[in-house]
Amino acid sequence: MRRLMVLFLILSTIIAMSFAQLNFSTGWGKRASNASPNGGSNENCKTSVEVLMLIYKLIQNEAQRVFECNKFTNDK
Repeated sequence: MRRLMVLFLILSTIIAMSFAQLNFSTGWGKRASNASPNGGSNENCKTSVEVLMLIYKLIQNEAQRVFECNKFTNDK
């Protein structure tokens, strides 16, 4: 059950990120003025491993809370 919850949270995060990528482009809004002539961006947009690990831990903690909540409600 726990693995299923973690998998669900990870998949929902990936799906949400893919919708955001479909709805916005690099030339949208104020960001267009920062774009280089070849269509790329001058900014370094790499996500650090520390940030990814923090997000992963937050998802794990939330999945654990949901699991614990379901465990107590199913016992009644």
